[in-house]
Amino acid sequence: MAPRLHAHGLTMLRAGLGGVFVWFGVLKVIGYSPAAALVVAVLPFPAGEWFVPALGWGEVALGLWLVSGRLRAVALPVLVAHLCGTFAVLVLTPGVAFAHANPLLLTLVGEFVVKNVVLLAGAVVVTTRPRR
Repeated sequence: MAPRLHAHGLTMLRAGLGGVFVWFGVLKVIGYSPAAALVVAVLPFPAGEWFVPALGWGEVALGLWLVSGRLRAVALPVLVAHLCGTFAVLVLTPGVAFAHANPLLLTLVGEFVVKNVVLLAGAVVVTTRPRR
């Protein structure tokens, strides 16, 4: 069973990552993202009403790039920038990300942000491996 799963692992990772980006992006576009308020709170500039939906459309595009395997040379730097941008929460609003000012005690928001390490690692794998 393991060899068969291994043969499809990259495809599963590509679809899973792409699906997460599309899903989270659509939630921002339609105004139902639980992360929208966090996004606006962390920005170092005032965001208009257009910003969160525009970010959502960008996430949808990234998700589709991941699923399709196309434009990987463009997708990787955009993904890295986007996911690194999410880590701004840890620096700009540490009181929201860490309990009791302890960087080892993550809040729900902190866990939401830190899990992006896995998304980033997966994105590097699927955008740098040749398609079969």
